[in-house]
Amino acid sequence: MICTGGNSIFTVHDQKDIDNQIAWLAIPTIATLAADPVASLVDTAFIGHLGAVQLAGVGIALSVYSTVTKLFNVPLLSVATSSVATAYGEHEGSHKEVSEAASAVLLLAITVGVCEALFILLSGSPGLGLWGAKAGSAMRSDAWTYLSIRGLGAPFSVILMVLQGVFRGLGDTRSPLWATILCNGVNVVLDAVFIMYFGWGVAGAAWATIIGQAVAAIGLFVVLGRRYSISFRGKQALQSAAKFLGPTGLLVLRTMASTATFALATALTARTDSPHAAAHQICLQLWLASSLLADSLAVAAQTLLARSVAAGNTAASQQIAHRVLRWGVLLGVFLAAALGLSSSVVPTWFTKDAGVLAAISAIYPWVFLTQPINALAFVWDGVLYGVNGFKYAAKAMTVCAAPAASCMLLGLQFPGNYDAQLTAVWLGLCLLMVMRCLTIYIPFRLRRSPFDVMFAKQDAA
Repeated sequence: MICTGGNSIFTVHDQKDIDNQIAWLAIPTIATLAADPVASLVDTAFIGHLGAVQLAGVGIALSVYSTVTKLFNVPLLSVATSSVATAYGEHEGSHKEVSEAASAVLLLAITVGVCEALFILLSGSPGLGLWGAKAGSAMRSDAWTYLSIRGLGAPFSVILMVLQGVFRGLGDTRSPLWATILCNGVNVVLDAVFIMYFGWGVAGAAWATIIGQAVAAIGLFVVLGRRYSISFRGKQALQSAAKFLGPTGLLVLRTMASTATFALATALTARTDSPHAAAHQICLQLWLASSLLADSLAVAAQTLLARSVAAGNTAASQQIAHRVLRWGVLLGVFLAAALGLSSSVVPTWFTKDAGVLAAISAIYPWVFLTQPINALAFVWDGVLYGVNGFKYAAKAMTVCAAPAASCMLLGLQFPGNYDAQLTAVWLGLCLLMVMRCLTIYIPFRLRRSPFDVMFAKQDAA
């Protein structure tokens, strides 16, 4: 049986056991990933009661904050998951090695979090100007209030994210789920207290978020500390943390390429009229929301593969990859069918505007027809990270982003034809996902680096 919670690692390669372990990791991850968007909606509702200016100011502040933090937090999450899972698999759950790996990534998280906080506090004001909240703007004061307070809490955000990665690497996705529920619960309660009772406005919303993240991070750290010996002292801790800088930096480059592609899509749709720009945002949010399910499979693939590869069990590694990819295809087909059959209903949940609905009808087929490709793209990422293919991931995303961006820019050849411009943008987004699949599938199929570690013993025989 494939075991993710004990010291017996990948001794039997039964499909049912593999599917059970995928579900064991993926299902709590779905809930974890879904909890944050729900809490964000509640946050938005509270802030919306303050007024349109406050809501717009917080929206701009969040864009600046997310741009800075996403570049590092998401890569750190992936590196933490793989490093801990690898240490667990390579040393059969050894307390010492797992403790060192967890300590190293957490020390790196603290360092990055402090740097993020300083960067936001020192450059956040000019950043708000770039996003439209210039000096003298009605939104400026609220935007800076919210951004400066959230900047102070950046270390908690990074630490919480990395702690989730550590627990994923340990094969425990339930502890992060409970931490996320705690974080969002505290956030929502304090939103009501700080905003509605004390009247702190957007500052209250920012403090509520920080306190929620801090409580959850402390809770996860206490749970981890009861299982493993976490230490940040000594030269060894610094050296261990430094070795993860390379993989993190590579994934930062990958994130930059991906973010730039989606930013280009948003910029190009902003050149159209309001109905088409709104249609793009609605369809994009639907498109990205459906990826939460596929992302949970990617987490399962990364964790199980990192541990099986580290343990030298190539047979288990191959079976895990094939099973999780099959589940990815099935998930994509299910999502395509669900979104396709509800195409006359789902868009009306977001708008009643006839112009927006007409624009949506032109691109909605892209949303549901590409679901199988989207699901596979995310699952392939999990497989790639599971073999520590971070360097290849950075190179591959650059290859994927270039043709996608070129395709989007073709829409500029049709001035005034907003349907054509929007179609070009969505054709580019779909091409991005197709390229993501192909650039990972080809070396996997050919058993080339970084996937050669999955077939090493078999090829040698």
